[in-house]
Amino acid sequence: MKRRIASLLLVLGTTAALTACTSNEDKFVSELKAAGFSNPGEPSTETESKSKKIGKRTIKSKDKTIEVMVNVKGCELEFAKTSGQSGYWLDELHVNGQEPDWPGYPENLKRDQVEKLLADNSSKPAGFKDCYKP
Repeated sequence: MKRRIASLLLVLGTTAALTACTSNEDKFVSELKAAGFSNPGEPSTETESKSKKIGKRTIKSKDKTIEVMVNVKGCELEFAKTSGQSGYWLDELHVNGQEPDWPGYPENLKRDQVEKLLADNSSKPAGFKDCYKP
């Protein structure tokens, strides 16, 4: 009897955890669609584990980052968001099999603002000119 209850609790816990991750991913896709990105790809989640030693104790934490690919003016842009927090940022530009970072990118831009940023004379990552089609 105890084994059945334990198995049931394990299944329910796993289902709840998977539902929570999916829910945050769906919310992020909805957030991008609300910002005018009509073509977000499938979301993926990366988990980063950290541990910090304080005295004799080790404190472990995990950060989950949700990533979604969006195509804007011929460029594959990877937007990222920390799970459970508000706001998102442009993480990387994907071009010619490379994934250069895009440092200094303003957060939470809408599609028309992204298009203006792509067209202006600000610094762009390597390979940007190969993908951009105005």
